[in-house]
Amino acid sequence: MTWTVKRTDAFLLSLKAIRKNKHALGELDKKIKRLREDPLHVGGWLSGELHGKKSTRIAKKYRLIFTPDKKEKVVYLNWIDHREHVY
Repeated sequence: MTWTVKRTDAFLLSLKAIRKNKHALGELDKKIKRLREDPLHVGGWLSGELHGKKSTRIAKKYRLIFTPDKKEKVVYLNWIDHREHVY
């Protein structure tokens, strides 16, 4: 069963910062396809303030923060940013 991917308003705002980086956008597209298949086996779980969210690498220097909802089979894309700023 495939998962539904939903983009949050914060994600859409943060996406504007990388919109000119074609390589990162291409990798993000591939990652979203993987998230639709099985987000529980993509990235790693975060702790602290970000407990309950997961992080995965995009184009080496960016991180995508997302929240899988097992009950609803929905993946919420929370935001994407440079790895120095995202945590």
